[in-house]
Amino acid sequence: MQPSIAAKVLAEFNRLSPRQPQPGSTVPLEKLSSRELEVLRQLAAGKSNKEIGAALNLAEGTVKNHLSNVFGKLGVLDRTQAALLARERGLI
Repeated sequence: MQPSIAAKVLAEFNRLSPRQPQPGSTVPLEKLSSRELEVLRQLAAGKSNKEIGAALNLAEGTVKNHLSNVFGKLGVLDRTQAALLARERGLI
């Protein structure tokens, strides 16, 4: 999915869903490093790896490494699942 379309989809989810984290959620966000959280927030805002790198002064490969770590720690398979989880937990 292109980043511009992903951003529109996420914006619509944000508009339609409540802002509070889901009760009983057990995803251990505290296991994420502060840098991983920053990258996740940028991803949830609909930014591409290149845009995340530019915003955080990271190489695109470093962003990919951080995202791989985030996906593994959160038990998600892709960017969309990670972004939705961040939204559900109130990170964005």
